[in-house]
Amino acid sequence: MNTRQFLILLTAFILSACNLSIEVDNTQNPQPSNPEHSLLTEPFLQKPSSDSVNVVWFTNFKGKQHQLIYAGSQVVDATTTKLTRMMEDADSRQLGKEYKNATFRTVYRHEAVASDLTAGQRETYFVRSIDQAGQTFASGSYSLTPAPASGSSLKILLTSDLQSKKNVVANYQKVVETIGHPDAVLFAGDFVNIPDRASEWFDQAKNDAPAFFPALQGRYQQYMPESEYTGGAILQYAPLFGTIGNHEVMGRFQPSEDYKINAAFNDPQPKWYAEIAYQNLKEQINPTNDPLVKKTWIQDQSHNQMSFLDIFSFPDDGPAGESYYATQFGDVFIISMNVSRIWRAWSVSGNNKSKFVEQLSQLKNPEQWGFGEFLFERFDKGSTQYNWLVETLNSDAFQNSKYKVLMAHQSVFGLGDNSVPVLTNPIMQLVETSAQGEETITELSMPISQQQWQEQVVAKLDKLSEIRYQYPLNKDIWLNDIEPLLIEKGVDLVHVGHSHVWNRAKVDSLNYLETSNVGNSYGAYFDDTSGVYQKNVRSSYADFWQALEQNNPHWLKSDYPASGDPHERAMQYPSLFSPMDAENNDYPNLPFVASNQLTVFSILDTASGTVKSYVFDVADSDSEVKLFDEFKLN
Repeated sequence: MNTRQFLILLTAFILSACNLSIEVDNTQNPQPSNPEHSLLTEPFLQKPSSDSVNVVWFTNFKGKQHQLIYAGSQVVDATTTKLTRMMEDADSRQLGKEYKNATFRTVYRHEAVASDLTAGQRETYFVRSIDQAGQTFASGSYSLTPAPASGSSLKILLTSDLQSKKNVVANYQKVVETIGHPDAVLFAGDFVNIPDRASEWFDQAKNDAPAFFPALQGRYQQYMPESEYTGGAILQYAPLFGTIGNHEVMGRFQPSEDYKINAAFNDPQPKWYAEIAYQNLKEQINPTNDPLVKKTWIQDQSHNQMSFLDIFSFPDDGPAGESYYATQFGDVFIISMNVSRIWRAWSVSGNNKSKFVEQLSQLKNPEQWGFGEFLFERFDKGSTQYNWLVETLNSDAFQNSKYKVLMAHQSVFGLGDNSVPVLTNPIMQLVETSAQGEETITELSMPISQQQWQEQVVAKLDKLSEIRYQYPLNKDIWLNDIEPLLIEKGVDLVHVGHSHVWNRAKVDSLNYLETSNVGNSYGAYFDDTSGVYQKNVRSSYADFWQALEQNNPHWLKSDYPASGDPHERAMQYPSLFSPMDAENNDYPNLPFVASNQLTVFSILDTASGTVKSYVFDVADSDSEVKLFDEFKLN
């Protein structure tokens, strides 16, 4: 029995044991006239090598034959797998579909390899799937090519944070209209909003909330015909290289009768805590000491990237498989790190778990704690990911590459809301308050050992008056451990997302760029010298900032800059013009784009060694796409 089969059986057992009324969309063997019968996506490209490229597509039926046809007469059978966590519920939006309860959807993935290809030479291809009744479903016809040779002139799309945001269809449509089909896509995380919701990937029909594949395959109007834009046909022609963001991560899988996908997404806990819980329960849940049972239980009780990693194919020769990787594409050496954390609200009221506190009513119940904005994966010095990064940066392939690009969903710089608190392991403060109002505080740095948990946390549960989390500015892992390494080894560009703004900075020879689907912005926090642009307090609606102004505040104000880059980096101004000035004539020249009308995309042009950023006003589909910034690598 392989891992996937085991997980399917384990899920069925859990649901049965919990008497969960999750429905199953059982359409594996539909009749030819069944309107549910379809290809869920057009084919898209993955894992290019010097003489091959993988082709992937999805159906909502198992079928009996799935094939790739390319170069006129080459026919290759696909490998088929079933996705195990694709679901819908009452919050889902599909044409002609409504769900009262959480419902598993049938989604099959098909992957075939086009081989014996020649770099620089494109071959036409299409795919076909045949169902159990013999009905054939074929894709459109597109072109593919293997990884480019050194010296090839490439245009690579830098993007992130599609996340079912309203203006992405205009963004990707204008990419194709402006530069044609890009040669590759570097996607810095947050592909969809909730990764276990199938419709967010394939067929969401919701005003201003496009699904991932329709937006990047130019098919949005298939689901929203009244839309002015239809997206860009990109993935059919260009391989995608992705990195994991916080929206690729689901929280605890704890089936119950009222299981909600959104609630599960917002309910992760650290793996170290799940490991402690496992040790306390292992005799009941795993009496035979099966390592796969242990791994699955800890994953289900903490967080997982199962759906995301099941959908895509990335290089998997690193210590964590496809979670982080490195690869060569023409003259570009690509490093994809796994740098993300759970997002939580700013409030310190104690009415709910947040970045800074646990819910006061749940202090005796660690099962309901959030543990602050904890990191999903370690990347600090000495960690497995850090050691892998050092080895990668020391490799001949990296050192001999013309352009060196690193992707991470989050990093150390930026004007966005999400650049504060900085990237560090939260410090848990266990607060005990005496009758006289005096506080005794016990501090624990995450991850917490089982001994510390039992002796310093569990022993205090009945005495706690509050649990707080601190994020010291000087403990920023990226700043202290990662950035010096990247500068030393000669990385040219760090491509990040997360805050839905365009801004960039330069530290020595290292360029930072966030170009995360602007047009769906949460704002930039910047004090301009004229005082005209005054969005200068991150999450100004939160009570956190009032708490900082009190006598003897519980958090150190200097650790949480209300505006600007957290480490006071000077942002680079657009080299040609400021799009914000174009949107509002009263604005001065500003070093960012943060707008819900202007959308931005960026292109790495390897022929000139430049990164070019373009802006487009989605309110006017006939308006001009304008180049507003460019800078050189190396």
